[in-house]
Amino acid sequence: MEHSNPISQELLETIERYLKNTMPTEKRDAFEEKLKDNPVLKQQVKDIGAMLFGVRKAIFKNKVDGFHEELKEKKSEQYTDKKVFKLNFKHLSIAASIAILIGSVWFFNQPKSNQALFDKYYVEDRGLETNMGETDNYIFDDAMVDYKKQKYTMAIKKWRPLLQNKPENDTLNYFLGVAHLANKNENEAVNYLKATIRNTESSFKNEAYFYLGLSYLKMDNIDLAIEYLEKSNSEKSKSIISELKK
Repeated sequence: MEHSNPISQELLETIERYLKNTMPTEKRDAFEEKLKDNPVLKQQVKDIGAMLFGVRKAIFKNKVDGFHEELKEKKSEQYTDKKVFKLNFKHLSIAASIAILIGSVWFFNQPKSNQALFDKYYVEDRGLETNMGETDNYIFDDAMVDYKKQKYTMAIKKWRPLLQNKPENDTLNYFLGVAHLANKNENEAVNYLKATIRNTESSFKNEAYFYLGLSYLKMDNIDLAIEYLEKSNSEKSKSIISELKK
């Protein structure tokens, strides 16, 4: 069975604004550009459109039925009291049905297994051996000690200034990337790991692909997760891809 295309709450709201034509012109144009080359997004828009049409149709039908009932049953003041209760109850039922329908679409499209899959295969990089001698590498090594002690924020704070002097350094980019991922900041991790793989001669390239795949897995972007995992030759990558494609 092919992997699902989860719809996040944010994307659901964006598509709804697009379909209801309440999106600003610039954002609408940008969204339509994305639609051109994204068959998955096109299908998601189609699915949500069908759902919203069904909801509107159900509301309209209930309004018509309610109007006909009023014409038939308009008899007395006593009935008026009952009618108010009846109609209110019906409106509440409709609202509840809509909430359940929308909630169900969101709930069943949530990537519940992605975090579990990430936790199953994620193991932080062990880091490099350190000398801690009086060399130019002292700050790097000192930060590596922090990293190994799981003091990721401190390690990042020490490594970041070093990168300003050597922005293309694959070692600094790689360990800043894995430190951010270990620190539960996958968005930042992606930036540094991508900088790592831009260096085609990097000895960390294979590992960077693996952790990039895991970062996107945690971000619920399955397509990019598979794309980068496929570029890693680790057995873990193959196992994750196999589970995602079930």
